[in-house]
Amino acid sequence: MTPDAEDDPFARRDAARDFARAAMRVGTKPDERRADRHAAAPRPFSPRLFVAASGLTVALAAVFLMLRPTPSPVPQTAQAAVGTGLQSVTRADEATVLAAPQDRLRVFRLSQAPSVLVLAFPSLHEQALMLDRVGAFVEKAGMPHDRVLPDSELLSRIAQVGEDFDSFYYGHDYRAADLLRFFVTADADGVALDTEERALRKLLTQQGMLQHGAVGAVISVPPLSVQPPVDAGSRATILRHEVSHGVYFTDPAYAAYTQHFWAEVMTERDRAAFRKMLGGEGYDTANEDLMSNEMQAYLVHTPDRRFFEPSRMGIDASLLRQQFVAGMPAGWLRDETPPH
Repeated sequence: MTPDAEDDPFARRDAARDFARAAMRVGTKPDERRADRHAAAPRPFSPRLFVAASGLTVALAAVFLMLRPTPSPVPQTAQAAVGTGLQSVTRADEATVLAAPQDRLRVFRLSQAPSVLVLAFPSLHEQALMLDRVGAFVEKAGMPHDRVLPDSELLSRIAQVGEDFDSFYYGHDYRAADLLRFFVTADADGVALDTEERALRKLLTQQGMLQHGAVGAVISVPPLSVQPPVDAGSRATILRHEVSHGVYFTDPAYAAYTQHFWAEVMTERDRAAFRKMLGGEGYDTANEDLMSNEMQAYLVHTPDRRFFEPSRMGIDASLLRQQFVAGMPAGWLRDETPPH
């Protein structure tokens, strides 16, 4: 297991070095930032040389330490903020998440579904640094799902499929079990986690999501952006799309209903149309759980035609949507879902 920065002096050194580099790399390309983050740094000058050189220095240091005021213990909530750069986790509905300032990473628990953790990022780049490698491991077609890619290989594979690192995803969604599997596999493979991934691991550990058998999900929403374009309407659509994934991961009744609808209500022609569409988006079409989950999110919870155009599916997607909504399990998600 990777030691926490507070407990490991080498981790503290690495964290400080990564932070300083990040501050200097504002405006650099993502591949440049990833390429140099593990480069060797000059070894810091050791205070032991001063001890050997002068007994007087030791004496003065001892006096200083005895006279220096003892700092108050940092509260646990504050330690989380220092260690990860994250603020406290608060409950919020979708409207509150969307209205929150976008100046830093903000973390929420969804009011209607507290097992769903929402990460609202200040930039697509910061979102990519924390979650792109998880996405490649969990669900992307053409990516290995049994090992964690090193940074260089991840960037190479993204470039090979003509994608951009920052916009590889606009929103993310992962169940707690898959996140645990990612970190366990990274440890087993000896793949060093990046600063943002270590912060994610610490956050999820603090929130109890990396315990075996934990029921939970992490979803994300990007900020408003000019390039690539993310306006208020598309941001709201992305969030609702990802919220529906969070419900699928944490509500067994909704997941069972969705899987039944995919396998028993939809025809093979319907499923083939969705596989074609989702394959074009880079999803692993051999993963039936992923296909049923993405079907419900696009068909029912993605009203923005810029993200999903039912008329291009070659099937009666509007009728399928009506059928799905009519049979949804009772609850807040059904109550908030328009029938047409």
